[in-house]
Amino acid sequence: MSVRAILSLVVLVILIGSHESTPIPDGLRKVEEAFVKILGQSSHVLSFARFTHQYGKKYENEEEIKHRFSVFKENLDLIRSTNKKGLSYKLGVNQFADLTKEEFQRNKIGASQHPFATSKGSRRLTGRALLQTSAPSARDWREYGVVSPVKNQGALPGASWAFSAIGAVESAYHIKHGKGSYDLSEQQLVDCTYSQYQQTTEAFDYIKSNGINNETQYPYLGVKGGCRSYYNSVVNVTGYVPIPSGAEDELKQAVGSTGPVSVSFGVLDTLQHYQSGVYTSSEPCENVVGVRQYGLAVGYGSEEGVDYWNIKNSWGEGWGEEGFFRMERGNNLCGIAESPVYPIVA
Repeated sequence: MSVRAILSLVVLVILIGSHESTPIPDGLRKVEEAFVKILGQSSHVLSFARFTHQYGKKYENEEEIKHRFSVFKENLDLIRSTNKKGLSYKLGVNQFADLTKEEFQRNKIGASQHPFATSKGSRRLTGRALLQTSAPSARDWREYGVVSPVKNQGALPGASWAFSAIGAVESAYHIKHGKGSYDLSEQQLVDCTYSQYQQTTEAFDYIKSNGINNETQYPYLGVKGGCRSYYNSVVNVTGYVPIPSGAEDELKQAVGSTGPVSVSFGVLDTLQHYQSGVYTSSEPCENVVGVRQYGLAVGYGSEEGVDYWNIKNSWGEGWGEEGFFRMERGNNLCGIAESPVYPIVA
């Protein structure tokens, strides 16, 4: 069977799978048989066929099929060997399972970020003042309906800072005004801020000076473009509150008593495949310092004696726990408490 015919089968299966009333197994079986002819018979090949069907993967030729299968197999071996260790979290096959760790870093996280640069902010509340407020032993702001849906930064590397900042503003607006928050524009931040080291504090400074449009007015395209004319701002920021670097207790106070807080963290290899549970690591993050992902701390709690942060990510709902993940709390894992900050909205 030619590669063209094989790829046609893959497309056919994807189309069949889009209709719930049409049985999937027969079409999937044909794809499995086609892949076996190229890659040989093994459980990994069958898993790879199911993966390509589920995520609508398309490859250019037989060589790319072989390469992606090789990557997939290595990732699947990592997932299975890690899960056998009985850790507090599980890995699983997701949309990133055919990417090497280098490709994943390049495509999702991008160039090195500098989370510690200073910026002109409105330091409206100090960490000491935060400790004077009360915070519950556990908090999940999703239960109050103030956390906007998980979004997907797509293939635009290094865009997580914009999603983290927008998520924080959306939640802060909802908490202050007691009504549904706007779906605000990450694309406006991506297009209209120009610093070498982009971070959430600069996003808040931009919104303070220029306001921010909603998603309908300035939709997300997944590529950086020129700053376009924008309409009247729908939400305004008057300042932001940085939490003292490394102070997880004060971060807990802020999340517990005020609302979701923008955070950044180093990304270890296994986070690419995270599926569920409390993510921990005995591996130090020194090897990923400077390569940061931004997220939104929407709560915290404990599970089986392990304290955790609940983080909203921007890799879509198909990753992790419907787009969220829980990270061990109390030892500043991967620098989670190095640069937390939240906005003050008008």
